[in-house]
Amino acid sequence: MRPEGAVRVLWTRAELLALREAIEVTPNFEGRQDVRDILRTAVRAPRIGEVEFAPEIAERLGNRLVPVDLATATARAKLLRAVRGKPRRRVAVPPRRTQPALGAGAAQAAA
Repeated sequence: MRPEGAVRVLWTRAELLALREAIEVTPNFEGRQDVRDILRTAVRAPRIGEVEFAPEIAERLGNRLVPVDLATATARAKLLRAVRGKPRRRVAVPPRRTQPALGAGAAQAAA
């Protein structure tokens, strides 16, 4: 979890519209009306910037949101990533290169 502060998410207009519709089928949770107001303001804005939520409300929305289509599922994933932080990047360890076994005759020839 992130420390106290605002959770900011950058959504496309399609994702915002899908979220606005998905909020209507999402079960009730504390702060739902605040989320509806925030999304209404974001959709009406001439330019889409980052949408800012309180951390508690953002986490409740991410846990309760019903993904009804691809845009909603993508928006939910972006929200959860913003709430929980970016996952650690896992880097594959390259395999160790082993030296071929040299026979006794090859070792003497190499020397």
